[in-house]
Amino acid sequence: MTAFEIVTTVGICMFALSLLSALVLILRTKDFLTRAVLSDMVFYSMIAIYLIWVLNNPTSIAFEIALLAAVLGGVLPTLSMARIISKGRR
Repeated sequence: MTAFEIVTTVGICMFALSLLSALVLILRTKDFLTRAVLSDMVFYSMIAIYLIWVLNNPTSIAFEIALLAAVLGGVLPTLSMARIISKGRR
């Protein structure tokens, strides 16, 4: 194992721990706004784990998946957060 692989493995483990802690907090909290923020954290940590994994395992569509995740990660959470804050009112 090279030093770069060790660093990426540690990074993946750290993001996995943050993902698991966010999932536990989602299950324990009753506030819907907090759950929405934590669900964004889960989504972004899954994207980060994938992007770190791609550094060691190149795929032919890695860039497209990252671009799609960036578009979906920027637009959809903002819209869903606005709906949650306004309690579904338009």
